[in-house]
Amino acid sequence: MNRKIGITGGASAGHVVPALAVAAELVRAECELVYFGRAGSIEADLAAKAGIRLAAVPSAGLQRFRSWSNLAMPLTVARGIFAAWRAMRRERPDVVFSKGSYVSVPVGIAAWLTRIPLVIHESDHTLGLANRILARFATTVFLAEDTPGLPRWLSRKTVVTGLPLRDDLADGRPEDFRARLGIPAGPPALLVFCGSSGSQRVNEAVRRQLGGLTRHFSVIHICGRGNLDPALASAPGYWQQEYLHDDMVDALTLADLVIGRAGATTLAELHALAKPAVLVPLPASVSRGDQLDNAKAYARHATCLVVADEEMADGTPLLHACEQLLPALGGNRCRPDPEAVRRTARDIAARTIALARPRGRHAG
Repeated sequence: MNRKIGITGGASAGHVVPALAVAAELVRAECELVYFGRAGSIEADLAAKAGIRLAAVPSAGLQRFRSWSNLAMPLTVARGIFAAWRAMRRERPDVVFSKGSYVSVPVGIAAWLTRIPLVIHESDHTLGLANRILARFATTVFLAEDTPGLPRWLSRKTVVTGLPLRDDLADGRPEDFRARLGIPAGPPALLVFCGSSGSQRVNEAVRRQLGGLTRHFSVIHICGRGNLDPALASAPGYWQQEYLHDDMVDALTLADLVIGRAGATTLAELHALAKPAVLVPLPASVSRGDQLDNAKAYARHATCLVVADEEMADGTPLLHACEQLLPALGGNRCRPDPEAVRRTARDIAARTIALARPRGRHAG
Protein backbone atom coordinates (compact mmCIF):
# COMPACT_ATOMS: atom_id res chain seq x y z
CA MET A 1 0.00 0.00 0.00
CA ASN A 2 1.39 3.44 -0.94
CA ARG A 3 2.47 5.72 1.86
CA LYS A 4 0.85 9.08 2.57
CA ILE A 5 3.43 11.72 3.44
CA GLY A 6 2.84 15.14 4.96
CA ILE A 7 5.18 17.95 3.93
CA THR A 8 5.60 21.27 5.73
CA GLY A 9 7.86 24.31 5.78
CA GLY A 10 7.48 27.73 4.24
CA ALA A 11 7.69 31.51 4.58
CA SER A 12 10.43 31.66 1.94
CA ALA A 13 11.53 29.82 -1.19
CA GLY A 14 14.67 28.78 0.70
CA HIS A 15 12.49 26.46 2.79
CA VAL A 16 9.91 25.46 0.19
CA VAL A 17 12.17 24.64 -2.77
CA PRO A 18 14.20 21.93 -0.92
CA ALA A 19 10.97 20.53 0.54
CA LEU A 20 9.55 20.21 -2.96
CA ALA A 21 12.75 18.53 -4.16
CA VAL A 22 12.13 15.81 -1.57
CA ALA A 23 8.45 15.79 -2.51
CA ALA A 24 9.37 15.11 -6.15
CA GLU A 25 11.29 12.00 -5.07
CA LEU A 26 8.39 10.89 -2.87
CA VAL A 27 6.09 11.17 -5.88
CA ARG A 28 8.52 9.02 -7.89
CA ALA A 29 8.24 6.48 -5.05
CA GLU A 30 4.45 6.56 -5.60
CA CYS A 31 3.62 8.24 -2.30
CA GLU A 32 0.51 10.36 -1.80
CA LEU A 33 1.39 13.86 -0.61
CA VAL A 34 -0.32 16.63 1.31
CA TYR A 35 1.33 19.99 2.08
CA PHE A 36 0.59 21.60 5.45
CA GLY A 37 1.04 25.37 5.15
CA ARG A 38 -0.63 28.77 5.14
CA ALA A 39 -3.36 29.61 2.66
CA GLY A 40 -2.35 32.33 0.21
CA SER A 41 1.35 31.90 0.98
CA ILE A 42 4.47 31.11 -1.03
CA GLU A 43 4.28 27.48 0.10
CA ALA A 44 0.66 27.29 -1.07
CA ASP A 45 1.63 28.81 -4.41
CA LEU A 46 4.64 26.57 -5.05
CA ALA A 47 2.90 23.44 -3.77
CA ALA A 48 0.02 24.09 -6.17
CA LYS A 49 2.47 24.47 -9.06
CA ALA A 50 3.97 21.12 -8.05
CA GLY A 51 0.52 19.52 -8.03
CA ILE A 52 0.44 18.96 -4.26
CA ARG A 53 -2.80 19.47 -2.34
CA LEU A 54 -2.68 22.02 0.51
CA ALA A 55 -4.06 21.52 4.01
CA ALA A 56 -4.30 25.08 5.34
CA VAL A 57 -2.79 25.76 8.79
CA PRO A 58 -2.40 29.29 10.26
CA SER A 59 0.94 30.31 11.77
CA ALA A 60 2.98 33.40 12.62
CA GLY A 61 6.67 34.12 13.09
CA LEU A 62 8.44 35.91 15.92
CA GLN A 63 9.63 39.38 14.89
CA ARG A 64 13.29 39.93 15.79
CA PHE A 65 12.56 43.53 16.66
CA ARG A 66 10.04 45.01 19.08
CA SER A 67 6.61 44.58 17.61
CA TRP A 68 3.08 44.49 18.99
CA SER A 69 2.46 41.44 16.78
CA ASN A 70 4.72 39.39 19.08
CA LEU A 71 2.15 39.76 21.87
CA ALA A 72 -0.45 37.94 19.80
CA MET A 73 1.92 35.21 18.64
CA PRO A 74 1.18 32.67 21.45
CA LEU A 75 -2.53 32.82 20.56
CA THR A 76 -1.76 32.39 16.86
CA VAL A 77 0.54 29.43 17.60
CA ALA A 78 -2.13 27.80 19.78
CA ARG A 79 -4.72 28.32 17.06
CA GLY A 80 -2.28 26.88 14.51
CA ILE A 81 -1.58 23.79 16.62
CA PHE A 82 -5.31 23.13 17.01
CA ALA A 83 -5.90 23.59 13.25
CA ALA A 84 -2.92 21.36 12.46
CA TRP A 85 -4.13 18.71 14.94
CA ARG A 86 -7.52 18.65 13.22
CA ALA A 87 -5.82 18.46 9.82
CA MET A 88 -3.62 15.56 11.00
CA ARG A 89 -6.63 13.62 12.21
CA ARG A 90 -8.39 14.29 8.91
CA GLU A 91 -5.44 13.55 6.59
CA ARG A 92 -3.79 10.75 8.62
CA PRO A 93 -0.32 10.86 7.01
CA ASP A 94 2.08 8.02 7.81
CA VAL A 95 5.00 10.41 8.42
CA VAL A 96 5.58 14.19 8.25
CA PHE A 97 8.67 15.74 6.65
CA SER A 98 9.41 19.30 7.80
CA LYS A 99 11.83 21.75 6.18
CA GLY A 100 11.60 24.36 8.91
CA SER A 101 10.54 27.96 9.50
CA TYR A 102 7.76 29.09 11.82
CA VAL A 103 5.19 27.58 9.44
CA SER A 104 6.35 24.13 10.50
CA VAL A 105 6.02 24.53 14.28
CA PRO A 106 2.27 23.93 14.76
CA VAL A 107 2.37 21.15 12.15
CA GLY A 108 5.28 19.37 13.84
CA ILE A 109 3.72 19.61 17.29
CA ALA A 110 0.41 18.33 15.90
CA ALA A 111 2.21 15.36 14.32
CA TRP A 112 3.72 14.50 17.70
CA LEU A 113 0.35 14.88 19.45
CA THR A 114 -1.23 12.45 16.97
CA ARG A 115 1.70 10.00 17.23
CA ILE A 116 2.77 10.51 13.61
CA PRO A 117 6.55 10.22 13.08
CA LEU A 118 8.14 13.61 12.42
CA VAL A 119 11.39 14.12 10.52
CA ILE A 120 12.97 17.55 10.13
CA HIS A 121 15.77 18.91 7.95
CA GLU A 122 18.15 21.76 8.79
CA SER A 123 20.05 23.53 6.00
CA ASP A 124 22.29 25.85 8.03
CA HIS A 125 25.30 25.38 10.28
CA THR A 126 23.09 25.62 13.37
CA LEU A 127 19.47 24.73 14.02
CA GLY A 128 16.99 27.55 13.45
CA LEU A 129 14.45 28.46 16.11
CA ALA A 130 11.68 26.33 14.59
CA ASN A 131 13.92 23.29 14.29
CA ARG A 132 15.27 23.79 17.81
CA ILE A 133 11.67 23.57 19.03
CA LEU A 134 10.74 20.61 16.83
CA ALA A 135 13.95 18.62 17.43
CA ARG A 136 12.51 17.52 20.79
CA PHE A 137 9.46 16.05 19.05
CA ALA A 138 11.22 14.64 15.97
CA THR A 139 12.00 10.99 15.35
CA THR A 140 14.99 11.94 13.17
CA VAL A 141 16.82 15.21 12.43
CA PHE A 142 18.46 15.45 9.02
CA LEU A 143 21.42 17.85 8.78
CA ALA A 144 22.90 19.39 5.65
CA GLU A 145 26.37 19.07 7.20
CA ASP A 146 28.04 17.70 10.28
CA THR A 147 27.47 19.95 13.29
CA PRO A 148 29.90 19.36 16.17
CA GLY A 149 28.97 20.07 19.75
CA LEU A 150 25.38 18.88 19.64
CA PRO A 151 23.91 17.68 22.95
CA ARG A 152 23.88 13.90 23.29
CA TRP A 153 20.07 13.59 23.12
CA LEU A 154 20.12 15.39 19.76
CA SER A 155 23.19 13.75 18.24
CA ARG A 156 21.55 10.34 18.76
CA LYS A 157 18.78 11.22 16.33
CA THR A 158 20.75 13.17 13.69
CA VAL A 159 21.71 11.97 10.21
CA VAL A 160 23.95 14.03 7.89
CA THR A 161 22.33 13.95 4.46
CA GLY A 162 23.41 17.10 2.63
CA LEU A 163 20.99 19.69 1.28
CA PRO A 164 18.37 18.66 -1.30
CA LEU A 165 18.60 20.61 -4.56
CA ARG A 166 15.66 21.44 -6.81
CA ASP A 167 15.34 18.46 -9.12
CA ASP A 168 15.33 20.52 -12.33
CA LEU A 169 18.63 22.31 -11.59
CA ALA A 170 20.37 20.45 -14.42
CA ASP A 171 17.61 21.26 -16.92
CA GLY A 172 18.17 24.99 -17.42
CA ARG A 173 17.62 26.44 -20.90
CA PRO A 174 19.49 29.74 -20.75
CA GLU A 175 19.12 30.68 -24.40
CA ASP A 176 15.36 30.24 -24.22
CA PHE A 177 15.31 32.61 -21.25
CA ARG A 178 17.54 35.07 -23.10
CA ALA A 179 15.16 35.04 -26.06
CA ARG A 180 12.04 35.47 -23.86
CA LEU A 181 13.41 38.60 -22.20
CA GLY A 182 15.22 39.92 -25.29
CA ILE A 183 18.64 39.96 -23.61
CA PRO A 184 21.39 40.44 -26.22
CA ALA A 185 24.36 38.11 -26.46
CA GLY A 186 27.70 39.68 -25.61
CA PRO A 187 27.73 41.38 -22.20
CA PRO A 188 27.94 39.00 -19.24
CA ALA A 189 24.63 38.44 -17.46
CA LEU A 190 24.30 39.65 -13.87
CA LEU A 191 21.41 38.05 -11.95
CA VAL A 192 20.25 39.90 -8.82
CA PHE A 193 18.13 37.65 -6.62
CA CYS A 194 17.49 38.08 -2.90
CA GLY A 195 14.78 35.54 -2.21
CA SER A 196 11.09 35.35 -2.98
CA SER A 197 10.24 38.69 -1.33
CA GLY A 198 13.33 40.51 -2.53
CA SER A 199 15.41 42.97 -0.47
CA GLN A 200 14.62 46.68 -0.40
CA ARG A 201 18.20 47.57 0.52
CA VAL A 202 19.71 45.53 -2.29
CA ASN A 203 17.09 46.77 -4.75
CA GLU A 204 17.93 50.39 -3.91
CA ALA A 205 21.69 49.76 -4.08
CA VAL A 206 21.42 48.11 -7.50
CA ARG A 207 19.25 50.89 -8.91
CA ARG A 208 21.51 53.64 -7.56
CA GLN A 209 24.46 52.05 -9.36
CA LEU A 210 22.54 50.88 -12.41
CA GLY A 211 24.55 53.04 -14.80
CA GLY A 212 27.81 51.49 -13.63
CA LEU A 213 26.44 47.96 -13.62
CA THR A 214 24.95 48.17 -17.13
CA ARG A 215 28.31 49.39 -18.49
CA HIS A 216 29.60 45.88 -17.77
CA PHE A 217 26.54 43.62 -17.58
CA SER A 218 23.10 42.78 -18.79
CA VAL A 219 21.32 43.14 -15.43
CA ILE A 220 18.45 40.75 -14.64
CA HIS A 221 16.89 41.98 -11.40
CA ILE A 222 14.45 39.75 -9.50
CA CYS A 223 13.21 42.40 -7.10
CA GLY A 224 10.28 40.76 -5.26
CA ARG A 225 6.54 41.20 -5.45
CA GLY A 226 5.42 44.83 -5.53
CA ASN A 227 8.99 46.10 -5.98
CA LEU A 228 9.07 46.89 -9.71
CA ASP A 229 10.16 50.43 -10.58
CA PRO A 230 8.01 51.72 -13.48
CA ALA A 231 10.52 54.50 -14.15
CA LEU A 232 13.10 51.87 -15.13
CA ALA A 233 10.80 49.80 -17.34
CA SER A 234 12.71 50.78 -20.48
CA ALA A 235 16.17 51.29 -19.00
CA PRO A 236 18.79 49.91 -21.42
CA GLY A 237 20.60 46.80 -20.23
CA TYR A 238 18.15 46.25 -17.35
CA TRP A 239 15.38 43.67 -17.03
CA GLN A 240 13.33 43.64 -13.82
CA GLN A 241 10.99 40.87 -12.74
CA GLU A 242 8.96 40.49 -9.55
CA TYR A 243 9.62 36.77 -9.22
CA LEU A 244 10.49 33.78 -11.36
CA HIS A 245 8.86 30.37 -11.04
CA ASP A 246 9.56 27.95 -13.88
CA ASP A 247 12.16 30.36 -15.34
CA MET A 248 14.38 30.48 -12.24
CA VAL A 249 16.67 27.63 -13.25
CA ASP A 250 16.97 29.10 -16.76
CA ALA A 251 18.00 32.45 -15.25
CA LEU A 252 20.53 30.85 -12.90
CA THR A 253 22.04 28.87 -15.76
CA LEU A 254 22.29 31.99 -17.94
CA ALA A 255 23.92 34.11 -15.23
CA ASP A 256 27.65 34.77 -15.35
CA LEU A 257 27.55 36.47 -11.94
CA VAL A 258 24.94 36.51 -9.16
CA ILE A 259 24.21 39.08 -6.46
CA GLY A 260 22.25 37.42 -3.67
CA ARG A 261 21.73 36.75 0.00
CA ALA A 262 23.54 33.87 1.67
CA GLY A 263 20.75 31.43 2.46
CA ALA A 264 21.92 27.82 2.45
CA THR A 265 19.66 26.86 -0.46
CA THR A 266 20.93 29.71 -2.63
CA LEU A 267 24.55 28.82 -1.89
CA ALA A 268 23.99 25.14 -2.64
CA GLU A 269 22.53 26.01 -6.04
CA LEU A 270 25.34 28.46 -6.83
CA HIS A 271 27.89 25.82 -5.86
CA ALA A 272 26.26 23.15 -8.03
CA LEU A 273 26.30 25.53 -11.01
CA ALA A 274 29.77 26.95 -10.18
CA LYS A 275 28.50 30.56 -10.29
CA PRO A 276 30.69 33.44 -9.08
CA ALA A 277 28.75 35.58 -6.64
CA VAL A 278 28.58 38.77 -4.62
CA LEU A 279 26.91 37.82 -1.34
CA VAL A 280 25.03 40.25 0.89
CA PRO A 281 24.12 38.17 3.97
CA LEU A 282 21.24 39.19 6.17
CA PRO A 283 22.66 41.02 9.21
CA ALA A 284 22.29 39.68 12.73
CA SER A 285 19.97 42.58 13.57
CA VAL A 286 17.16 40.97 11.53
CA SER A 287 18.18 37.31 11.68
CA ARG A 288 19.94 34.80 13.91
CA GLY A 289 23.18 35.43 12.00
CA ASP A 290 23.11 32.17 10.04
CA GLN A 291 23.69 33.90 6.70
CA LEU A 292 26.82 35.59 8.05
CA ASP A 293 28.18 32.14 8.96
CA ASN A 294 27.08 30.71 5.61
CA ALA A 295 28.78 33.46 3.61
CA LYS A 296 32.02 33.22 5.58
CA ALA A 297 32.20 29.45 5.07
CA TYR A 298 31.25 29.65 1.39
CA ALA A 299 33.87 32.32 0.61
CA ARG A 300 36.62 29.93 1.67
CA HIS A 301 36.12 27.65 -1.33
CA ALA A 302 34.12 29.59 -3.94
CA THR A 303 34.64 32.54 -6.28
CA CYS A 304 32.75 35.18 -4.36
CA LEU A 305 33.01 38.42 -2.45
CA VAL A 306 30.97 39.32 0.63
CA VAL A 307 29.48 42.81 1.08
CA ALA A 308 28.01 43.66 4.47
CA ASP A 309 24.40 44.76 4.34
CA GLU A 310 25.19 47.75 6.56
CA GLU A 311 27.93 48.97 4.20
CA MET A 312 25.90 49.14 1.00
CA ALA A 313 24.68 52.72 1.48
CA ASP A 314 24.56 54.12 -2.07
CA GLY A 315 25.51 50.77 -3.64
CA THR A 316 29.14 51.65 -4.41
CA PRO A 317 30.58 48.57 -2.58
CA LEU A 318 28.21 46.37 -4.59
CA LEU A 319 29.41 47.87 -7.89
CA HIS A 320 33.07 47.58 -6.89
CA ALA A 321 32.63 43.92 -5.91
CA CYS A 322 31.06 43.11 -9.28
CA GLU A 323 33.88 44.91 -11.09
CA GLN A 324 36.48 42.98 -9.04
CA LEU A 325 34.96 39.69 -10.16
CA LEU A 326 34.87 40.57 -13.89
CA PRO A 327 38.20 38.78 -14.62
CA ALA A 328 36.79 35.58 -13.08
CA LEU A 329 33.80 35.46 -15.45
CA GLY A 330 33.49 33.72 -18.80
CA GLY A 331 34.58 30.24 -17.75
CA ASN A 332 32.90 27.03 -18.85
CA ARG A 333 29.26 26.86 -17.80
CA CYS A 334 28.77 24.02 -15.36
CA ARG A 335 26.02 21.54 -16.17
CA PRO A 336 25.51 19.38 -13.09
CA ASP A 337 24.77 15.71 -13.52
CA PRO A 338 21.00 15.15 -13.06
CA GLU A 339 21.63 12.06 -10.94
CA ALA A 340 23.97 14.01 -8.66
CA VAL A 341 21.38 16.79 -8.34
CA ARG A 342 18.70 14.36 -7.16
CA ARG A 343 20.88 12.13 -4.97
CA THR A 344 20.37 13.91 -1.65
CA ALA A 345 16.62 14.43 -2.10
CA ARG A 346 16.26 10.76 -3.07
CA ASP A 347 18.17 9.65 0.04
CA ILE A 348 16.05 11.87 2.32
CA ALA A 349 12.85 10.62 0.68
CA ALA A 350 13.88 6.98 1.18
CA ARG A 351 14.78 7.59 4.83
CA THR A 352 11.50 9.43 5.39
CA ILE A 353 9.45 6.57 3.92
CA ALA A 354 11.37 4.09 6.08
CA LEU A 355 10.30 6.00 9.22
CA ALA A 356 6.60 5.93 8.35
CA ARG A 357 4.33 4.29 10.90
CA PRO A 358 2.78 0.95 9.89
CA ARG A 359 -0.52 1.26 8.06
CA GLY A 360 -3.49 0.49 10.24
CA ARG A 361 -2.28 2.64 13.15
CA HIS A 362 -4.52 5.69 13.15
CA ALA A 363 -3.92 9.13 14.59
CA GLY A 364 -5.09 9.60 18.13
